[in-house]
Amino acid sequence: MEGSRGMSEKTLKTLVGALVVVAGLWAVAALFSSQGDGRRNAAGDIATFFDDISEVSVTSVRMNGPDYNSELSGGVDDWAVNGYQADSATVFRFWAAMLTLDVGDLVASNPDNHDRMGVSATAGWSIEFDLDGATKTMLVGDTGPRSSTNYVRLPDEDEVYILEGDLRTHIRRLPNEWRSKTVARVDTTAVTRVEIQRDTDEYTLVRRDSLWTFDDGSKTNSSAVNGVLSELANLLAVGFLEEGDSLAVMDQGAITTAYDQSGNVLAIVTIGTGDSDRWARSAGDEVIYRIGLYRVDRIAPKLESIEPSS
Repeated sequence: MEGSRGMSEKTLKTLVGALVVVAGLWAVAALFSSQGDGRRNAAGDIATFFDDISEVSVTSVRMNGPDYNSELSGGVDDWAVNGYQADSATVFRFWAAMLTLDVGDLVASNPDNHDRMGVSATAGWSIEFDLDGATKTMLVGDTGPRSSTNYVRLPDEDEVYILEGDLRTHIRRLPNEWRSKTVARVDTTAVTRVEIQRDTDEYTLVRRDSLWTFDDGSKTNSSAVNGVLSELANLLAVGFLEEGDSLAVMDQGAITTAYDQSGNVLAIVTIGTGDSDRWARSAGDEVIYRIGLYRVDRIAPKLESIEPSS
């Protein structure tokens, strides 16, 4: 019994010693935890910068850089970029990204670091949001220490913080990359007649019930007709041209006009000549688009392509 009692006392002393060690380690860990890594989480205006930023609250966004600027304006479902219609998918991704942004740790407070981090007033990028009669501005610098992070600061403050989320990709997007490349978009279920001129060819397609024929009732190549309708539904350009561009001054080479059952014009697409890419215009749209030959051959096929295969 005495040996058993002695073993119990020894075990008890061991357990007490272990608890003392654990308590000591916990105290040391707590001390270092309270000291942190020397960084502070964002506080003040920059901490809440994005809290009220959304597609609903903002009326315009200006993204300014050393070489080019982009301005989104208009509001929900009607955004334009630098006066041109904006691409809805690109705008959607931008606003979705705004919802994920979070200002994190303070990484610098000395203005001598601004140039190195890309947040100087002269060399960096800025983004400005207009909302509720006020403007909120943030300077956005280089990529941070991790992927999808950036250095940011407010214009009147020296402190630089880490922004979690890839804002830099959006504000550095070229102006034309924000623009809609849709030349024409028609509800093709309403189209009953299509007139096409291509080079020296000129012909008319007519829908009778669900069957497309030539105006005289003769058969057509259904695959080629489907190509015409597909492009009318969503004709996309590869880019844009300016007045005076060598491609933009080429002669007209094709025109496709779509009508509904009442004879109303649904779309007029005019296309230039050329060996590959060509200019294209849509009635009511001042933009000169650049489209590839593949789409030219689909929306304005040559007569031999629209005729039924032998």
